[in-house]
Amino acid sequence: MPSTSAHARAPKQGRSRQSFERIIEATIDLLRERAYDQITLAEICQRSGVSTGSLYGRVDGKDELLRVVQVRFLERMGERFTEEAERIAQEARGLEQVVPAVVAGLGTLLKENASVLRAFMLRGPSDAAINSAGRQSAEDNHAKFIRLLRACGAEIRHPNPERAIDSAMLLIYATQARFLGLDSVGGMGEASSWNELLTDLGDMVLAFLLFVPKR
Repeated sequence: MPSTSAHARAPKQGRSRQSFERIIEATIDLLRERAYDQITLAEICQRSGVSTGSLYGRVDGKDELLRVVQVRFLERMGERFTEEAERIAQEARGLEQVVPAVVAGLGTLLKENASVLRAFMLRGPSDAAINSAGRQSAEDNHAKFIRLLRACGAEIRHPNPERAIDSAMLLIYATQARFLGLDSVGGMGEASSWNELLTDLGDMVLAFLLFVPKR
């Protein structure tokens, strides 16, 4: 992951650093409330208590600020993925427990942060930096859960366990992302069906990993 300094002029004084941190936090808070294109720099400055001039002293505009915010936000997401993977490793035993735990763990992290992640994913196709950082973060975070599934490799009956695990993670993520509206096509599903989705995904993935194709 790039550092925030890759997209902003790093503040050198303590007060300036604190002001910039408030700008980042205000932007994240606003992204949890509304879509990226509905937020203005003036609103961010008002929320953070920082002048517009100070903001432009750090970044050239709203798009550059979003890149900075993404770096900081994905760093935190990475820490949460690590914590969740460690929790699952300690509490779940065997494929029958690990699979639903991975499905629920990924789902919880995506759902809690969906509104902010949606801003990055919708901006990604037109912003190479946003797209690259998002892909790298997803690969790194999913790898933490993939290792949990690999640890149960002796139980997997699919003739190609590695491919089966990769396909399973792709299915889990794509389905949850579509339900949460993280792409430009999907939409937020009914809240009441979220737990049913997690249960069904867990069952399908477990069945797939235990399935022996007749070929």
